[in-house]
Amino acid sequence: MSDMPSYDQLLVQARAVAAEVRTVESTPQVPEPPNMALRNGAIIGGTALAIGLFGYQIWWKEGFDSEFKVKREGGFSRSTEFSGIDKLGHGWFSYAASRSLTPAFEYVGNDHESARRLSALTVWGAMGMVEILDGFSKDYKFSYEDFIANSIGAGLGYFMEGNPEWDELIDFRFAYKQGKLAKNWDPPGDYSGHRYWLMFKADGVKALRDVPILKYLEAGVGYGAPGVDIPDEWIFHDWALRRREVLWGVSLNLSRVIADAFYGGKRSTTTTQRITERVLDLWQHPAIYYEARDLDRHIPPPVCCTLPPK
Repeated sequence: MSDMPSYDQLLVQARAVAAEVRTVESTPQVPEPPNMALRNGAIIGGTALAIGLFGYQIWWKEGFDSEFKVKREGGFSRSTEFSGIDKLGHGWFSYAASRSLTPAFEYVGNDHESARRLSALTVWGAMGMVEILDGFSKDYKFSYEDFIANSIGAGLGYFMEGNPEWDELIDFRFAYKQGKLAKNWDPPGDYSGHRYWLMFKADGVKALRDVPILKYLEAGVGYGAPGVDIPDEWIFHDWALRRREVLWGVSLNLSRVIADAFYGGKRSTTTTQRITERVLDLWQHPAIYYEARDLDRHIPPPVCCTLPPK
């Protein structure tokens, strides 16, 4: 008598093995979850490193010492060193960096809420690091006002990223025009050429969004401080007078123009369009008509001198 299993038993076993094989083959392979700590850490570390290297090149070449120094710089008074224009610069940079890093955190896998929170905290921490290093540097000191401006800017970026209805209505923008005595195009250091704007867009108001012509317009208020870093020997020129200016103007909403001209009226449809919109949200282009009011009410002096050759 043979000890081999019967044909029916072999058939049952074969069918069972085939079923197991089919089950294994049909089970989808679940990819390993991304290492979010590593990805987020790369963005945070890269941001801190980039800002630190920039700071070393611009501010800290003379090195540091062991004493932590603090100073009060004041706000927007005419008696302050830069009449507050530098504080707006701190606020705008932190705001712009917070807005710009949010899509980067989303790209590596974070949801929007986590991305905007990580972005704001990263910028706030990195700019706080800058202020602390200023406190130990030989040429600068820790500034409470700079720290506050950085915090407001990062917080405003966090708010705007979470409230699209406000983002559609208001932009915080930076404009720069090279000063007459500036030897180079220097947006970080040429304060006399800085202007900061809060622009209100008709496109952000539902009742105005489809009104011909008006939908392409925006109005805003701004601040500048011409003359804050111009040597005293040039004070006989009107343009060289140290003064604080409040601005108001009307501009063209280029984001809406581009959307209507090239994208069928739709916004944020492609990567190129999203990048263009973000740039135009943060930078005030030259297509603006504005008037300025001199808060210090200077009487223009007679022009007596010529500009030095560049």
